[in-house]
Amino acid sequence: MQLHLPLSSSDPPVTFVRHRRARRYIIRVLADGTVRVTLPRCGTRREATAFLQRSHPWIAREQAKRRASGLACRAWREGSLVLVDGELHAVSIRGAPPDLIVHVGDTLVARGVDVDATDARPTVERWLRSRAVSELGPRLLALARAHAVTVTRVSVRDQHSRWGACSPRGAITLNWRLVQVPPFVREYVLLHELMHCRELNHSRRFWRHMAEVCPRFRDARAWLLTRGRELL
Repeated sequence: MQLHLPLSSSDPPVTFVRHRRARRYIIRVLADGTVRVTLPRCGTRREATAFLQRSHPWIAREQAKRRASGLACRAWREGSLVLVDGELHAVSIRGAPPDLIVHVGDTLVARGVDVDATDARPTVERWLRSRAVSELGPRLLALARAHAVTVTRVSVRDQHSRWGACSPRGAITLNWRLVQVPPFVREYVLLHELMHCRELNHSRRFWRHMAEVCPRFRDARAWLLTRGRELL
């Protein structure tokens, strides 16, 4: 759910996220200037909105800091670090037009016409998304067969508030950024959505299913709650 924060006409929308383990309302200004409000399990939209309104001055200051420091664009240039499979790899841009090439660590990402010497982020993101499309679906379906779960459709999308989703009809959506997280975390997210095909909730029965199929689920959740937040 989203609500526009009327600090000015050009401000980005605010995303409200409910988290059952949160004990209070939390506001975060992300690196691109967008705002995320976390609601505790029993929190209300009215209280969250009131908290948001009271925090306008602080939010405006934080957004101004990010604009001034250039964090809002988050460009990936020579030497920038990109997370791939849970490991940081440096971006390397070499050559001169039209023979520029971009590497992420030891991997050749693109050369020539697809390369921007001033910001490699669009090029690297295209590579990451392409890898996500080719890898996430087949892996999810393999896990579905292994655990006798029926999946009706798999799609990979650009999501900014969740890692995956499962519909009541068994259609699963995955975030392309899963190729950036460690393999055991990625596996947890895939299994998490598959177990929703059995239990479309987060009941005790659901978490029993998770414990059976993913013994490291607590470690994976901890990773997503800490480092994973910077990717979304």
